[in-house]
Amino acid sequence: MALSSLTAPASAVHHLQQPPVHLVNRQNSDLPVVVTNNCAETIYPAILTQSGTGPGKSGFRLDSGDSLPQTVSADWKGRVWGRTNCSFSDDGTPTSGQGGAPCSSGDCGAFVECQGAGNPPATLAEFTLASASNQAFYDISLVDGYNLPMGIIFMPGNGSSLSDIPPNFTNAICIGTSSYIDTSATSSEDSQFGSNDSYPIPLEQSMSAQNVLKWCPWPLQLNPPQKPGDGVYPYPDDNIARPIFNPCYSACSKWNDEKYCCSGSYNNPDKCKPSYYSIQAKKVCPDAYSYAYDDQTSTFVLPEGGGFEVVFCPKGRSSNILSTFGNNVRELARTGLVTQEMQTLAKNKTYIAEKSEGSIVEGQANLIALVVVLVWACFW
Repeated sequence: MALSSLTAPASAVHHLQQPPVHLVNRQNSDLPVVVTNNCAETIYPAILTQSGTGPGKSGFRLDSGDSLPQTVSADWKGRVWGRTNCSFSDDGTPTSGQGGAPCSSGDCGAFVECQGAGNPPATLAEFTLASASNQAFYDISLVDGYNLPMGIIFMPGNGSSLSDIPPNFTNAICIGTSSYIDTSATSSEDSQFGSNDSYPIPLEQSMSAQNVLKWCPWPLQLNPPQKPGDGVYPYPDDNIARPIFNPCYSACSKWNDEKYCCSGSYNNPDKCKPSYYSIQAKKVCPDAYSYAYDDQTSTFVLPEGGGFEVVFCPKGRSSNILSTFGNNVRELARTGLVTQEMQTLAKNKTYIAEKSEGSIVEGQANLIALVVVLVWACFW
């Protein structure tokens, strides 16, 4: 699988912002894009095509436990997200009439078939299947907020040389909903994520279910809890019980401020820094995109030619792949080669466990730092 022309992605340039590449000689080489619903409830996934040929359905109903396989062109670029608490008639129109928003999160117009981008907050799976460097790019993005847990499974294809790539280098997971957190999970061996006992996916270990329940900054909740009877919030706000399902706006999608959106005078990685939302999102989902200049710690890059499955509501823990195997993933992206050293490290459970323990220590350090900041603020 030697592809010497591969190069690492450009810093701070998101793959969806790069010019599209049209593979004229491979337009008929369709690749699979499968969407699976592991949520307990029915959802309405949506797909937006930015370039290339998209799937036959841009929006559809998906009951709990169901999957919908579709295909896209080998040069497809687009995103996938889930819509929740939707109300549609049999003809695909909202039951409340065409003027209303039929879904409480991720809504993208008045019909089941999406006509454009989804309204925040929404967890996004973003894909660029072809590029001038012969690479495919993908990520889980929380830049527009969070509404559903999500995982992405790389599908190399039967007999493909891409099948040499260890699955624990590729299959990202983001779980920011406490009811889907399994606190006993130390590695992901779920066959739905292409991993097994030989290739355990490294997982984030520092966040308890209670931490995950409260990760979203209070003013960014889509549906904040009702105020107490006296109309005054006690301090801290975390004393108020939050709902299990509670989508979270990003600071950018909520306030549309330059310093949060990295736009205008803040359109520079040296000036635009992660907000408190971005810091919290990164704790919950280390492999997810948390703000505009977070590409180096959230973008997965592989040789082009494979397909993907987007899984809503995986259960377990969020992945911590790029922190654990980041150097190897970048080397794979640069050379296109899976070396024996990579295979050995991918199977090294001791190394993976040590990196996971390191994430616990880091999480405790972050908590101590936050307490120090709060104490300082109280006495300032």
